[in-house]
Amino acid sequence: MDKDHRYSLIRPYYTRNEIKTFSDLFNTLTRTLVAKDLGKEKGRFKELVDNPNEFTYSELRKLGKNCDLDMNEISMLIANEHDNDRPKQFKYKDVKMMFEEGKIKSLEDIFIYVHKSTVAQDLGKKRDTLNRLINHPDRFTFRDIRSLAELCGLTLTEMLTLIKTQLEK
Repeated sequence: MDKDHRYSLIRPYYTRNEIKTFSDLFNTLTRTLVAKDLGKEKGRFKELVDNPNEFTYSELRKLGKNCDLDMNEISMLIANEHDNDRPKQFKYKDVKMMFEEGKIKSLEDIFIYVHKSTVAQDLGKKRDTLNRLINHPDRFTFRDIRSLAELCGLTLTEMLTLIKTQLEK
């Protein structure tokens, strides 16, 4: 099935700096179209658009692919609009240092230097839930990805790279 022609308009608008925030996408795309393509019920999709931090990595990756935007670009659109969450305090200094040393190459490598139970608590998750997310990182919400990046002192781009590497394993 071919994707709707309106998706092909997003990349040119983005490169012309006419799309700067997540909600700008919906000046070109209808919410109904995107909800259907992501397999979401319209009411739930409206909630997600109002709070895109709750989209999962895989949902954002699919939307980005349809729009010809990479994960960093789609993530920055969300961050530009919805950056009102209180940032997490940079706590895992060992992770930042070992990332810079090239010892951390994927998401799971983080947990060599910080206990899963600590991360789970800081993210407000149960340890079992965190374990499932590590095994299926495409299920992380954007909020959790951003929070983990902040706790590790990593940029959103760096964290997305770790997740992508984990998914490729």
